[in-house]
Amino acid sequence: MKECNLPAPAFARFTVDHQARHGYVVRDPDGKIVSSPTPFRTRAEQLQIRLQREADAKAKRGPRPCLCCGATFHSQGIHNRLCPNCRGRDDILGEPHRPQIQR
Repeated sequence: MKECNLPAPAFARFTVDHQARHGYVVRDPDGKIVSSPTPFRTRAEQLQIRLQREADAKAKRGPRPCLCCGATFHSQGIHNRLCPNCRGRDDILGEPHRPQIQR
């Protein structure tokens, strides 16, 4: 199977922030704090990784084969089934297969 060599898409991620005098907290993609402060950055990073994996699994993000060319690419979710190369093409279906609207 082919591999698509384009970078992974940017999508919302959980982040670790340092708060003065409080320690490290994890923020969700909307910027809301989702953890209590901890003095250990590694503990906050472990929670960040776990929360991100859960969110990715729920959204079904990850490697997926393109329905058009078969190349493996990093999908943003179940809705994302074409690799960026095929998504950018004008003639994915070809002219004879495009539906025509009768006017």
